[in-house]
Amino acid sequence: MIAIPPIHSGQVPVLLLSQPTDFSVQLREQFEQEKIPLRQLECLDQIQAALQTNPPQLIILDCAGTAVAGLALCQEIRFGYAGLLVAIASAEDEQTLLLALRLGADLALSQRDGVPLIAAQVKALLRRFTPVAPPKLLTFGGITVDASRRDVFFAGEPAQLSTLEFNLFWTLAINAGCVVSRETIHHELYCSSYNGYDRRVDLSVSRIRQKIGDDPVMPRYLKTVRGVGYQFVGAPG
Repeated sequence: MIAIPPIHSGQVPVLLLSQPTDFSVQLREQFEQEKIPLRQLECLDQIQAALQTNPPQLIILDCAGTAVAGLALCQEIRFGYAGLLVAIASAEDEQTLLLALRLGADLALSQRDGVPLIAAQVKALLRRFTPVAPPKLLTFGGITVDASRRDVFFAGEPAQLSTLEFNLFWTLAINAGCVVSRETIHHELYCSSYNGYDRRVDLSVSRIRQKIGDDPVMPRYLKTVRGVGYQFVGAPG
């Protein structure tokens, strides 16, 4: 069994997006008992700011009472967040649970499951998907990919990649020399299957190339493999 790694100072593995309710209070208290740090936020802007500064291991989205708005938030969060996402709906709202899974949630629960069971399932999800000793720093010639700082550096200068752009670059860099399919990239970024025409990955690669000065015709780092995906071609430093 893989244990949840120790929580470092300032690290918040779980974010809860919810308005103040009896349910959110009970959930926070249960997580405190489980010794899992949880931070509650009340709007999408706060979540997006947190993703830029200290991305969590998991986000809990409370969809109860505002199913339509909650599902829209689920989709919006998934666009820029590749981590674990749990949606919680009201007691009788089975359709919301199904739609949440289709929109990118990794787990969809009902409030009727009860706070202790919800917390236990979230803890099990964290334990199951917490990577073991992931690499933090990769060097390729004059480029450094820093997972701790979540950016790419040239001669010490940051490229200032967005969260989504860094996640994409990291996916390619840790598979340096190998072709990574659009299907794999799409699943890593959005936790959903590639539909054959979604251009978000291609647009992200184009923005990364602009920021790192990589020529798409004669690339030093990001090579397009037509009909398949992308390949990181930088030589290890």
